[in-house]
Formats: sequence, C-alpha cells, structure tokens
Amino acid sequence: MPEFKEQTRFGEIHFLHRVGRFQNAILARLLISILIFAFAGITTGWFLLEAGAPAQHNVTAIQLLAPSHAPPKSTAKQARLAIAAPLADRSRVEMIEARMDGSLAEYAYIQTNVDLDQQDDQRPARSMESLVKPTASSRAEDVFATVLRGAKPDQDNRPTSAPLAYADGAAGHVRGVPINVSTSEKQDADPIKHIVVMPAADQSLSDVLAGLESSPAKCLELVRLLKAAILRTGDRLDALLTDQAGSRQLLMVRLKKNTGEDLIIGRVEDDSFKEIRQPIVFDRLMREATSSARDLEEPLSSDNAPDLTQAQSDFPQLVHKLLHAHVPPDVVLQIVDLARKNKIQIDTDADVKGKVHLMFREGNGRKELVSVSFATESGERQFYRYHAQPESPAEFFDIEGHSVSKFLLKNPVPAGRLGDGFAWRIHPILGVRKHHDGVDYTAPLGSPIVAAGDGTIELISWQPGYGRYIRVRHEQGYFTTYAHIDHAAKGVAVGQRVSQGQVIAYVGSTGLSTGPHLYYELRKARQYLDPTTANFPAGTVLTGKALSDFRNEVNRLNGIDKLIDTSTDGSSLPKRG
Repeated sequence: MPEFKEQTRFGEIHFLHRVGRFQNAILARLLISILIFAFAGITTGWFLLEAGAPAQHNVTAIQLLAPSHAPPKSTAKQARLAIAAPLADRSRVEMIEARMDGSLAEYAYIQTNVDLDQQDDQRPARSMESLVKPTASSRAEDVFATVLRGAKPDQDNRPTSAPLAYADGAAGHVRGVPINVSTSEKQDADPIKHIVVMPAADQSLSDVLAGLESSPAKCLELVRLLKAAILRTGDRLDALLTDQAGSRQLLMVRLKKNTGEDLIIGRVEDDSFKEIRQPIVFDRLMREATSSARDLEEPLSSDNAPDLTQAQSDFPQLVHKLLHAHVPPDVVLQIVDLARKNKIQIDTDADVKGKVHLMFREGNGRKELVSVSFATESGERQFYRYHAQPESPAEFFDIEGHSVSKFLLKNPVPAGRLGDGFAWRIHPILGVRKHHDGVDYTAPLGSPIVAAGDGTIELISWQPGYGRYIRVRHEQGYFTTYAHIDHAAKGVAVGQRVSQGQVIAYVGSTGLSTGPHLYYELRKARQYLDPTTANFPAGTVLTGKALSDFRNEVNRLNGIDKLIDTSTDGSSLPKRG
C-alpha cells in the first residue's frame, strides 16, 4: 500500500508549528512577570527598612561581644545538691547500744588507719575549717558578692566583668548595680543527728525509740507503723532526729530487717508519721546530718593522760602516728600492749613495718578500743573487745575466741619483793639441797594477794610444807598455787570464778616458813614453770554458746566498721590489709 503523506500548499505554516510558537510566548511572558514582581518587592522592602531605621547620632559606641556559644537554655528542676563539705572525711558513726545491765547508752564509733610503711606522715590534722573551706577549683561564690565586690582580672579563676571597647579606643570595666535586692542575716538550719542501732541481741523496739523520741505517744505510733516490736540480731535501725536543749524529735526512721524488708517512716506536716516510699528522701536528709560533721581532730587534753614514755620507746613510729591521727592516749596504750604481749613484729626496725586498722568508741565519759587489726609481712591478726562474763571485765580475743589481752601476772603481791627464785637451793629449814619449784615474794603480814589470771578456785587446803594455800585452775591446763597464806579473802570458795587482779588471800607465814611471804607456783599438768619468765595466756577460751555469741559480736563490729567505710569518701588513710 502506498505511504500516506500530508499534502500542503507551498508557503503554508503547519498546524503543529503554530501551536509550539504560541506556548513559548506564554511561558516567556509569565517568567518576565515573576522577575518584575520579585524586583519590586525587594526594592520596596529596602526602602521601608531605610525609612524605619533610627537617626544616627555622634555618641560613644559600645562594641558588644558576640557569644561564642548558643544562648543558655533552661533545664528542668533537679534534686537538691547534697551538702558534701562536712561529710567529705567522715570516719565515725553514732550508735545506741544496750549495756550489760540492760540500760541503753549512746556511743560514737571512730575508725582510724595508720600506715607505717610511709616514711613520713605528712597528712595534716583535719579541722572543721579545712572541711568546709572551699578550694580554688571548687569555689562557688555568691552572684551578688561577685557583682558588688568588683572583679579582679585573672585572680583565682574568679569571674570578671566583660571588657568594653569605647569609640576613642579606651578600654575599661563596668560594675553592675543590683536592683530590688534585699539581704538578711544568715540562719543555720536546725542540726540533724544520725544514730544507728545494730543490736547484738534481741532488743525491744519501743525501748530503743524511747531513747530517740521525747513523746511516748509518737513512739507507740512508730512501733505500729514499723510493724515490729523487737529488733532482731542482724536488723539495722537508722534514725534522723533533732536534738536541742535535751528535747529530741524524730524526723525519719529507717528499719532494714535481716529478712531484706526495708521500711522508711517520716514525720509529715501535721506532725504525724507516714510511710515514705522514696529512699532518696531519707538518703538526702541523712547526708545533711550536721552532727556527722563534728570536728574529730580536736586537740588532745593533757588532763589525766597516761604516761606514754615506755610505749614511745618500744614503738616510736606507731605511737607518733596514732597520736597524730588523734587516737586517745588510753587507746594508744591498749594497742601497744596488744602488740607487745602478742609478739607482733610491727615498728621494730626500719625494715619491719605494717598497717594498723582500729576502731574505738566514745561514751559515758570513756574512750575504749573495740577492735584492731595488725597487717605485717607475716600476715594479719585481728583482735576484738568482748565481755565473756557479765561480772568480769572485758578482754580482747582473737578470731578463734582465745583471750589475748591477759597474761599471768609475774608478781601477784603488789606490795611484795622478789626473794628466792626458780632454782636449786639449800632449804632454809630442812637444810637439804632441793629445787625451788616456785618463787618467793616477801611482804608485810596481811598484804593482799591477787589472782594471777582468770580462772576457777580449784582447792583451798593446808599441807605441812605449803601451810595454808589456794590453787587456781586457768585455761589451757595451767595452775597457780599461793602458799603460806594467812587466810583466804572473804567470799572466796572452791568452784568460784575469779578474775585477774581480784584479791583472793592475804600474806601469812604458815607451814615451813621463816617469815611472812608468799610462795607462788606455776604448773602445767605435772611440769613446773618459772612464773617470772613464762608468758602464758591468763584469759578465757570461749567454747560452745559463748563462742557463738562472740562470733555474733564480731559480725556486729565488722558491720559497724563497714558502715563507717561506706560513710566516707575514701580520702582517709588506707584501709586494712
């Protein structure tokens, strides 16, 4: 089929060509219109800005420095910052404990560490001023004080006023003037005291609260809310209270039971108590307890201070550092005595040093050591203060429950003078050569004789050679005999428990005796020993229930020690070990 071709006359414009020219003309006109309107808008805006600009006057110009960063943005309100200055070096905790007679007493437990491996102790004694005075790096000055003071450039990194450039090229500083600012005298908040109760045995909760809160009705309300009538061994009660002029008022109480239950009760606006379900509220108030900021490093009083001459001679560096750490002299003597009696090689020469970690308590007008740990090259030894018997004085025990603070007295007659010793001799009456199995102490007739160590009266009898005598059985198979006595002390009987230093008899001259004196004999099983040179324990060895109770006390003391550790920021001396 032949191809179709459009037939046109010569000189005639095709239809498609006419449409294309028309479209191009329309687009061109539209583009020109847009450009004209844009130019007109820009020109109009420029003239409007020129017309509204303020007239320029010939005045001193101030050059404003553009900020180098984005404008500050407001942030959401956050929790109050803790008051950390007084607590930065805290090393004590206040506690309430039951005494041997069942009454309650308040104690402060203080923890101290010394490191004898350091050649020179350059740590300055802490003071309240050093605790609360801010350093150059942490100084935060009051805003108004900065403005009113007049800044000094580049001094202590304090903020300075911005430099201003004037038209004539001069530079200077301008001081702002606060407007509508009123001032008032600074008033301190009521002091808050933090007291901890960690009972060694089951204790009445109402009795404890009665020592913390002055209102009996509030105590009953707290017992009901805490849902516990008895504080069990392993429980811990933290109390925050105000104490002014002898009038106490509880603010918050937190009871952590050994079962894991944790309950917080707080005083609210209407003076009633209710449960607090946010522990952070209690923690924040506890950190603000101002009593924990007490200056622990107050100068030692010289009144009735014990003589430390011998202790300083035996352990010069140890005594120096303990005193520098403000450990009471009585406590220093106890530490030195334990080191000496237990042959602990610490501070003996330049090469043998070590560390000492100790805890003592203050209360009832006394300061007494409760635990001490000696860490040396040969290992670590720990000792704890414990009352084995309610009627006997406290002793120091090792971790196994063996008394380490008492050793047999070498002279049980305070008024006596050493005579014949432990050796062969000619008997002054029989005239034969015989070994003297003990030692003689001459003393006036009727002079008191004391027990050389803790023990039990084994025998009160009479023999021709001994005359009238008393025999005491001690721990670990030791026996002491006191012969030629005039009579036994009143109340002393066979089977009675006696303590070291207790008067048990009086000097006499019974039996084969040439005059008033004491024959003092030490024996283990059938072996006689020289009591003037032997160094044997004279205290208690705990067994059975007594040992179990002692271990509970050790756990409690270690818990107090850990509590103090968690209350400090770690800036104190190195811990044990």
